[in-house]
Amino acid sequence: MSISRTLIFGAALMLATGGAALAAQTSSQSNSTKSSTPAKAKVHEEIGTVSSMTGSELVLSHSARGKHEETTFKLDPSTKKEGTIDKGARVAVYYKNQNNERVATEIKAEPKKS
Repeated sequence: MSISRTLIFGAALMLATGGAALAAQTSSQSNSTKSSTPAKAKVHEEIGTVSSMTGSELVLSHSARGKHEETTFKLDPSTKKEGTIDKGARVAVYYKNQNNERVATEIKAEPKKS
């Protein structure tokens, strides 16, 4: 019976030691993968009414915490536009903060109520 206990204890010890080594190897691999890939910019959303729009910027009128605000977004050629985006249109603007500016990545016009 003491031989059985010794074998079981030895097998458990080998599994524990091998598992720790495998976990350490996996952990070091995942850390190196994370550090080599750049972090993606967080995308935010703002919903409101278009106050004005040019080829390079959009001004959105909306309420925040009970106050009327206007927010300006920079537009670039890669900004996706969906629907009819005119002055007075209700839109959702998806943007990222880049160099202390809000850069619109996508603008979606809400369908007009009939």
